[in-house]
Amino acid sequence: MHASSLYALTKVNTSWSTRHPYVAAGALILISANPELLLTPLRLAGRFTLYIFGFRRQGVAKDSLASRYQSHFYGGYVPRDSTFARSQSYGAADYHDNDMEEALRLASVEEYENGDQPETGSILEVGISWLSGIGAVFVLGRRWGWWN
Repeated sequence: MHASSLYALTKVNTSWSTRHPYVAAGALILISANPELLLTPLRLAGRFTLYIFGFRRQGVAKDSLASRYQSHFYGGYVPRDSTFARSQSYGAADYHDNDMEEALRLASVEEYENGDQPETGSILEVGISWLSGIGAVFVLGRRWGWWN
C-alpha cells in the first residue's frame, strides 16, 4: 500500500477550524456582527503600505518607489482617474479618502418609499458580514455532520 493511499484511508485532518469549530464559528459570527473588526486593521495596513511606497501627506517622497514609477510612466502629468492619482490622494488624506467612502455609501443606499432618509452602509461591510456568517454556517454544518 502506498503512503498516499494510507493517508487517504486515515483522513488526517489538520485544519484548525475542524479541530476547533466552535471557536472558529464564534470568531466568524463576531466578524459578521461587526465587520469593522476586520476592516480597520486592513485600512491601517493599506495606509502603511502607501507610506512605504512613498505616498506621504506632503506628496510623493523623493527617491521613493512612487517617485520612480511616476517619472517612468507619467512624467509630469498624472491622469486624474488613474490608480496612481488615487494613491496620491489616499496618501495625503488624514484618515482615508472621503470620496471613496461616499461612493461606497451611495452604491449601497436603499431609499424608503415613504420619503425617510436613506439607509447607508458600506458594500464592503455588508459583503464581509455575509461571507463571515456563511463561513460560520459552513464550519458548524461540517461539525454537526450536515456535510463532509
